Amino acid sequence: MSDPVVAGVQQLFVRHQSAVRAFAIALTGDFAAAEDVVQETFLTITAKAADFEAETNFVAWACAIARLKALENRRAARRFSPAVVESLADSIPAAELGPDLGQQWLPLLLDCLKRLPPRARELIRLRYFLEQGPREIATALGRTAGGVNTALLKARDALRDCMAAKLAADGTGGTT
Repeated sequence: MSDPVVAGVQQLFVRHQSAVRAFAIALTGDFAAAEDVVQETFLTITAKAADFEAETNFVAWACAIARLKALENRRAARRFSPAVVESLADSIPAAELGPDLGQQWLPLLLDCLKRLPPRARELIRLRYFLEQGPREIATALGRTAGGVNTALLKARDALRDCMAAKLAADGTGGTT
């Protein structure tokens, strides 16, 4: 006979897996790696079902576990640096980790990325998906490291502003 606590937590995970998946995609930048994180998160949630407090935010708890799994996978696969994973995870307030995260945030983020000027998109790709440092990027693009850092700051600000505007327009908040 199965444990009702485990079964309940597994049902919550199934109900909110799109939010956990979107969070994992945002952390890893890779759909296959994100799927691994989601699966490992499910296994961990099942093993730690008794630790979940029913009155708390399940999605926030699951995403905290997914963050740790993304860090573990990153160490194995050498994807985003731990600092980037932490920065991305911290940029999403716990109050906004709701059941619609996967259905809302990912399409909005992809649209915001598309709206960036091509040079800014390329900087984001080089820095966060290919993990090149500002000096490497500067050398490859014939720019200064300071110029690359400034351009990355502006690109991140543009993404944050775009996401805030889109979330506010959707009536889901926009506190980023």
